[in-house]
Amino acid sequence: MKKRNIQFLMWGVIYLSFSAFFFFAAAFLSGNLKKHTPAAIELYNAQGLNVSMEQAASFAERGWFAAASVGEKIQVTDLEESKSVTAYYQTTTSNYGAYANLHFTEGGYFSADVSVEYAVVIPKSLSVELFAEKSGKKILYMNEIQAVVCGVYEDGDLLVQLGSANIPVIYGNAWKSSDLPAEHLLLEADAGKAAIQQKQETAVIMETPLEGEMNDFGRLHQLGDSILLLGFFFSGLWFIFRFCIFSYHKFISAYECKEPNAKRGFTAFLGLGVFFFTVIGFGFLLQLVRIPAVYLPENNIFDISYYGQEVLNGIQQMNTDCRIMDFSRICAVYLCTEAGCLILAVPFFWAGCQRLRRGFLHGSIKEVKHF
Repeated sequence: MKKRNIQFLMWGVIYLSFSAFFFFAAAFLSGNLKKHTPAAIELYNAQGLNVSMEQAASFAERGWFAAASVGEKIQVTDLEESKSVTAYYQTTTSNYGAYANLHFTEGGYFSADVSVEYAVVIPKSLSVELFAEKSGKKILYMNEIQAVVCGVYEDGDLLVQLGSANIPVIYGNAWKSSDLPAEHLLLEADAGKAAIQQKQETAVIMETPLEGEMNDFGRLHQLGDSILLLGFFFSGLWFIFRFCIFSYHKFISAYECKEPNAKRGFTAFLGLGVFFFTVIGFGFLLQLVRIPAVYLPENNIFDISYYGQEVLNGIQQMNTDCRIMDFSRICAVYLCTEAGCLILAVPFFWAGCQRLRRGFLHGSIKEVKHF
């Protein structure tokens, strides 16, 4: 095999290696999205949902949903007041930790019958900063109010930090703040019901209208999986195009062939067989992608302006500062990063396949000419 053939093959392997790396990264992000965001429906309004935390807590005890109040930035210090950190505080119901999919390294979420007046859970980064060299019971001051730390939860990876504006979020109980309005509710997603239906049912249960933004994180998880499968779909199109070209060449060869009819018939049959194989393969590829209808335009799936607006909305969601810990922002960061990895992976895959094809084809042509 000639030096040029080896170069083609080496470049093909390199391109495919880069493609595999980006595909692996996209798959990792798709899985990690589910780990760090709840499979729930969020009802959100920065000014409140016309539902008090006291009212929300009474229903949350029955296991229907979890609630968090309108948050605020506060100054947090250790017991000796030797360190001061800016954090974001939200009063929540006792079941919020389970709904928000928090993962604890120490302790756990406070219970509904916690004996202390102010109980909180804090992120690991804040725990390390305030209590790095201390052991035992953790106590901190929030705007000069003493609170007991019941648990320490994981901050998450870099993308979670980007999605939460990299400010530590403290969740506390609602003993002294029951009149605060609920900023958002997390409803347990029911696969058999649409998000709007669950929102309406919750409004009926609470006997109050719930006007605000609605985010179905379960659907966002499906969208992440669909984006990954869409990448595999576009990669598989390389083989579809190559088979179509091969089939076309066979039909032309059969048409121009001056050999006996048997040989012409075999060539035409081969071209037809490859064409049907290509159609079947394309059909299987189409089955991979299942994008939730809520993320598609109503009248024309090729409406490019619609998708462009959705991308802009995602970028605006990442840059918004109306709320520090926002699951929608985290989802937007993950989905944009996943899409970026696939945009890089597919061209590398196509280039790698083309390089390998040229390496093998170039060697075959040389051998035929030499013979």
